[in-house]
This record gives sequence, C-alpha cells and structure tokens, in this order.
Amino acid sequence: MQQQADIIIHGGTVLTVDADFRIAEAIAIAGGKILAVGSDAEIMALKTGATQLIDLDGATALPGMIDNHTHQFLAGLDMPEAHAKVNISVATSIEAIKEIIAEEVKRVGPGAWIATSCMFRGALREGRFPNRHDLDEVAPENPVYVFQSGKNIIANSHALRIAGITSRTQDPSGIEFAEGHIVRDEQGEPTGHLIAGAGDMARRAWWEATGQPMKKWDYIYYDADKADAGLQAMMQYLNSAGITATRDMGVSSDEIASYRRLNDTGKATVRTELIVGLPIRYVDIDAAETLISSYAGAAQGEEADFWRIGGFKLVLQNDGFWSHSPQKARQLILAANRMGWTLAIHGPAMYQQEAWDRLMDVLVEADAERPLAGRRFSFEHWIGTGRPEHLALLRQWGFSVGPNPPLSYFGAGRSRKMHEALQEVGIAKASALTPMDHARREWGLRMRDWFNAGLLVTGGTDCPATVYDIEHPLLGMYCARTQASLAGTLLEDQAVTAEEALRMWTINAARAMSAETKIGSLEPGKLADIVILSANPLTTSDDRLLDIKVQRTLVAGRTVYARPASGLPHSPYDLGMFLP
Repeated sequence: MQQQADIIIHGGTVLTVDADFRIAEAIAIAGGKILAVGSDAEIMALKTGATQLIDLDGATALPGMIDNHTHQFLAGLDMPEAHAKVNISVATSIEAIKEIIAEEVKRVGPGAWIATSCMFRGALREGRFPNRHDLDEVAPENPVYVFQSGKNIIANSHALRIAGITSRTQDPSGIEFAEGHIVRDEQGEPTGHLIAGAGDMARRAWWEATGQPMKKWDYIYYDADKADAGLQAMMQYLNSAGITATRDMGVSSDEIASYRRLNDTGKATVRTELIVGLPIRYVDIDAAETLISSYAGAAQGEEADFWRIGGFKLVLQNDGFWSHSPQKARQLILAANRMGWTLAIHGPAMYQQEAWDRLMDVLVEADAERPLAGRRFSFEHWIGTGRPEHLALLRQWGFSVGPNPPLSYFGAGRSRKMHEALQEVGIAKASALTPMDHARREWGLRMRDWFNAGLLVTGGTDCPATVYDIEHPLLGMYCARTQASLAGTLLEDQAVTAEEALRMWTINAARAMSAETKIGSLEPGKLADIVILSANPLTTSDDRLLDIKVQRTLVAGRTVYARPASGLPHSPYDLGMFLP
C-alpha cells in the first residue's frame, strides 16, 4: 500500500537540485521526510483528508539553504534575546557605536564588562576606526572591547589596564604565538587597537584576571540561559532568511553543550555541523600539540538530530596576520591529522604563494601519514592558491572551498574607502597598490576558476562578520553571480552561473558537511528541509535577485518560519541602504 502524504506543497515550481537538476511542480512529505516529488497530478494522488496543503501560488520551493561558514553561537550572543553583547554590526559611524555602548552602560552599571558584536565591515562615516578615547567618553568606568574583525579588537583604557598593556608592553614575537601588534599614537601610547596576536595577549590576560579557561574565539563566558536564548534566537532568525543548516566554525565545549540542550529540548531549528575550536594560538607549540592530542570532548562523527561534530578548525592566517608560525602550523596539522580529525583550514591569502607552497608541502606530508582523500577537508573563506598543481591536489583529496561573497561585498568597500585608515592601524600592510586594486587583491573570489578546476565550491557569510537581512536573503547568491561589492565589481570574469550559485548554498554545502544523503536536494527519503521563495532564482535576473523574499521555511516538514502577510517587523539587520 502506498504511503499517504502528511503535507503536500503544490502549485508552483520545485527546484530539486538533484543530479539532473530536475524541475517539478509539487512535493509530498510524510514523517518529516520527502515522500515524492513530481507533477501536481502525481503528488495530489497521495492526498488524504488529513493531508495539509501548502499552495505555492506560483512561488518556488527549493532545498533549505545551507550557510557553509558561520559562527552561529557567537552570532546568537548578539541577538537581543540573549541580553549578552552590544550589537553594533550595522552601525556605520563612530558616533552611532558610542551611542549604542552608552545605552548599555546605563543598563549594566559601572564595572561590568561590555563586549560588542563584530563591527560593521564596510566603511565608517568618519573614515577612521574608533579608539580607546572614543570608548572612554561613554564608558569610563567599564571595561569595553569592540570585536572589530577577525581577531582584531579595540579596547578602552579600563580594559587595557586589566590586560596590563601600556606603552612599555612589547608586541607579540617569536615562533610560538600569533603575529600582530599594539597600535600606538605618536607618543607611543596604545590607541586601543590590538591587532591579531596583540588581541590574543589581551584575552589571555583577561582570562587569567577572571579565572576563566581559554577558548578559541571570544573572551567573555555567558551563563547557560543567555547562551541558549541567543542560540535559539539566532537559529530562528536564520530560518527567516531560508537557512536550515550551517557549519559553526570553532566551537568550544560550553558552546557544544548549548547545542546539546537545544536539541534535547526540541528547540533547535538549524542543523549544525560543529567544527571544534581549541585555544591553540594562545599557547606554545608543545602545549598546543598537547591540547589536540589530549582532546577528550565530543568526538568527530558524534551526532544528534540537529548537531554533528564535523572536524577541527585551524586558522593559519587572519586579516593577513599569521596565527601560527610555519613550524607550529606544521606540527598542529600533522598532530590533528594523526588523530583522524577533518580539518577546516583558514589558509593564507592568494598573493602569498610562497606560504601556499609551504602549506601544500605540509599537507602532502600529512597525506603520506594518514590519507586525506574522502575525509571532507576544507579551505575556509577563500582559497588563495591558483596554481594548477595545487588545485589538482585539492581535487584529488576532495577538499571543498568555502568563499564568503557577502563578506567580500562589505570588506572590499572598507578596503577601498578606508584604505589609509587600514594602513594607519596596520590591518592592511603598506603597499603600492591603489585602493581599488587592494580591495580586489584582498577580497576578490576566484570562484569561476575553482568550479573549472572541479573543486566543490560552497557558499557562506562568516556571520556575524556579515549578517543576514531577511528583506534581502539572497545577497550571497547575488554577489557570487555578479562579483559586486561596495567598492565596485571585483573580478568580473570570476562570476558563477545561477545554477552554480544555487548549488553552492544547497547540495555542495551538504556534501561539504557530509550530509548529502540527508539534505541539500529535494529527493525521496531525504529530510523535508525546504524553503519557499517568492520567485525562482534561476530565472530571476541578477538585478532583481535581491527582491526575492522567503515566504516559508520548513525543517523536517515543520514550518519554522512563515512570512506574515502584513505587519512585518523591521529587520534588526537592515542592509538595504548598502545594496543596489
């Protein structure tokens, strides 16, 4: 007897994104999984009196979208439901940042730590970055740090005192710790900018001062209620942008615990591959290797309905600064590979070909010890090598590459419009390039080359470094298809097709997170994770792609987001002012 449908979605276009990229009209769902995909007539034959009908009314259904690179837990702490961090992610001026921090000072009172979200990745109105003096004006009695970007932070005077950073403090140096520097004024006094390894110095001191253990990314720990509330809110927000799965890059044990709790209580709505992060950049080579070899947390491959341990995050470079010396990086890669970890690697920039040569040599060495092929290794953000021999090896090993087109969209704007300010604080190293050429060098994504080389190319945002706007949920696909940015067109010949862009955010991302048998395409037996869009992205022109809205998002057949017919609340992340 043929199984009957619990839910039928009909009356529009269904983009299956299967091997044949078949286009259908309707979907039948039973028991949270896809029962059948076909014509309206075929699928309606599976209807019973109890079947729920969802009429597309000409709209388009496609696989739930997958963001292959987020920091979902950290992004959750920026959500208002968490009452944890100050959200300045779309504040476009120093004055706006100060106003938001001043309101938080009133809320928490003197003495309490104040931490912010990532700063807006485009250019600020003043053409410079805030410094400790700006922060001191509104928070003289609170330690404050701004999560500026990557591993760069801006601390006020109070936070610098706790870290013990003064005019006499030396910049980080040697092969054990991350490259970086303390930005200083003409008198040699710290401005508050702590670049890469200098930010690490501050975090280590803060953890020691508060008696807390180190972790990979941010400094402050929050209690379980704040953590869970923020993570749940972030999942729901991602659902409103059509996201049903993601990879969270660099989670610590307390963050994994939050994922467990949401899964076990039925509150999770985004399937997440957790990429473990250990505080290896804060310690010397031997201690870092010990952290990897003695790791006893959730093991790779351990999973539940809404989370899976998928690998280990290794940041080799961030904003052009080395997180590990070549000697340390080699030992860490070899140690992690010997333990069987799948690595998600944040590699060097494209123009650092000598560094890529050394990195590829280490991967060849690792492959000889324990083969890499079939283990779903990845390069995150972008892949900086264009050498045919490198690309051939990466294809042989089955590496995926995860560019973040929205990050390039905004970051290129900052690189061009704040070129002098970036060089002044030393985030961008001095060069003879024009601001536009610098933006292209730092942010241009060679996606066409990677597709042509046969690599598995995925799509992501690096959220919360860039954020989703529910009014413009397909910004990533738009950027991939156009190479657009706030600086102008980056690499015009590297744009991808509409079909390739859709694959980046669906089946390709599912393969990268070892989930292609469950999600990523609409095929019988797979989980009914589905997003309904107001228009078909394959037939919508590039200039109208940003007008497409998410009408409904389903996870295992359950509606987790439905766009209201009227009275839509204002998006907390309004990116419309920055879009064409």
